Amino acid sequence: MPSLKLALIHSAVDHKQPEANRENLLRLFREAGEKGAQLAVGPELSISGYSFNSHQDMAPYAETADGPTLTALADLCRTYGFYAGIGLAEQDAQTGILYNSAFVLDPNGAVVCRYRKINAECRWACPGDPRENNTFDTPWGRIGVLICSDSYHSLMPRVTALRGANLLVVLANWPPTGLDPLEIWRARALENGIYVASCNRTGQDVLMDCRQAPSAVFSAHGTTLLNKHARTSKLMRANLPLNDAGQLKSGQRLKRMATRRFEDIHACYRNLAESADLTSLLQLPPPGDLQICCHCADTLTGAAGEVLQAAAGEPKASADVLHILAAKQYSDSDLVEIQHHCAATGQKATLCRLSDSASALYWFDGETAPQSMPWNILHGMGAASFPCFDCGPARLHIIPFKALYHPEMALASAKQGCDLAVVFSHSFTDGARLLGGARTIDNLAVAVCSPEGAGIWMTPAGHQRWEEVVAGPEESARFLLDTNRTRKKRFQDRIDFATLLHGAAA
Repeated sequence: MPSLKLALIHSAVDHKQPEANRENLLRLFREAGEKGAQLAVGPELSISGYSFNSHQDMAPYAETADGPTLTALADLCRTYGFYAGIGLAEQDAQTGILYNSAFVLDPNGAVVCRYRKINAECRWACPGDPRENNTFDTPWGRIGVLICSDSYHSLMPRVTALRGANLLVVLANWPPTGLDPLEIWRARALENGIYVASCNRTGQDVLMDCRQAPSAVFSAHGTTLLNKHARTSKLMRANLPLNDAGQLKSGQRLKRMATRRFEDIHACYRNLAESADLTSLLQLPPPGDLQICCHCADTLTGAAGEVLQAAAGEPKASADVLHILAAKQYSDSDLVEIQHHCAATGQKATLCRLSDSASALYWFDGETAPQSMPWNILHGMGAASFPCFDCGPARLHIIPFKALYHPEMALASAKQGCDLAVVFSHSFTDGARLLGGARTIDNLAVAVCSPEGAGIWMTPAGHQRWEEVVAGPEESARFLLDTNRTRKKRFQDRIDFATLLHGAAA
């Protein structure tokens, strides 16, 4: 099977030691060329090191596009006939502005892509232009570039995929603390249907220890192809399978992009940066506590109300309660008992009722007759919008399972003030568990419920991992959601929204 021979230059970077770093890095690029690499990539800020306090602190270590590193690397590209990507502190020759940049050179030594980090270091770096093309064409197809935490923000990889990239290369400086970068990179591969190759660094910087930091490669299906770390500089290699025409496979990416629903994502471009109080601005319910109970049981044994009461446990006295029941063939008596339970307790419930010919979504508020509407738990409701309900202190959005693969859908929900996305699924796979957590980075909590298992995920604090509660078959997952937390939303809006909302992928 033909393959693209990829080399990751997992190098130790010494702070403020550019000559030593350059020599070490070029040695590893030379080794990659000697071993037949067709694409070799180094880490973020691989010449200067990472931690700098100001423009004046970084300026002596920044280079222009015709500086010593790219000049020497261009010679290696011509010698060995490979593409090479490297992360540098760049000084714009005309303005003196400093950027955290990635450069890609082709086998002729010419720069074919320059990408400036958008989620840039605030002490010294200017953010890049989100409309700048971060992709380049090769004999194996189009490849995209991002830098480290830009891959944390889901819409940047999504825009890269929409620009036609079947491989995303991430130049990283990501220590193994807090949020696991492996989960982020795998999620980006899975949700976009593209290969993701992340070249991290090793060694110790002023403020971080990267000696256990991983470099990794994931397939378009989220399969791990490489996951290694090293305490000293090391060349890591992986072969990416190509199709019979010698191209990176695009089928999974096109399949993912084909299920996007444009009528449900336009709110993602709203600018809420100056809106400190989303509750007032968007007329949301006053914030407070909501006890979420996801029930996986395939049958309701005994009286439905007693089952729900037992599964909910003893909620906080001030908390409202929401029951989410797995999709199954509920009887009419089940629906009556659930309605009676909600009416007697003031609790809310939602479920997906399956039948041989169709399915329907039900919403029980305990006050009026249950609301029912046609529902396809995988694809949604056709041309209709996905329903929102106010549930005590929370606004929740019920979305189909495939929406988990589309970060712009979750972001649009968050920018409409939703605190919680509710997802019904036939199954509870490892991929669903990962994407349920990853969607919380888009600023709302997520609950996935199926007969095979359930999960509830809470938005992360800073760059820590999301909170997670999961349950297996015949179990219930419970989580106390404080919507004071979900109202505090921070969005990365330096996004090429025109590409995001333009239409079909390239």
